[in-house]
Amino acid sequence: MKINIELYELKNICMQMAELGAAANERAHIPLSDKIKQRQVYEWFKAIGERPSLLNKMEESGLVKGKRKGAGKNSPIYYSRLEIQSALNAIKMDKYINK
Repeated sequence: MKINIELYELKNICMQMAELGAAANERAHIPLSDKIKQRQVYEWFKAIGERPSLLNKMEESGLVKGKRKGAGKNSPIYYSRLEIQSALNAIKMDKYINK
């Protein structure tokens, strides 16, 4: 199967994969820095121009999984930055490949 993409799209893919590699490296060296609260994910998405509801779509499709810290109903839900970045990259790649 041959995939035709524009050169700028290939450059963007390479940049995204480099960012993902850096996030994986940071997670390996400082595991606690990989954890991010749900509220911070929403702020991150707003900063990059995505809707916060994208997190729910990612969870529904099985791309990311949050873990509640504590037994309480209101205890914070944490996500992996690396997992979210991987999911964002997968969504972007899907747009390039399945035009």
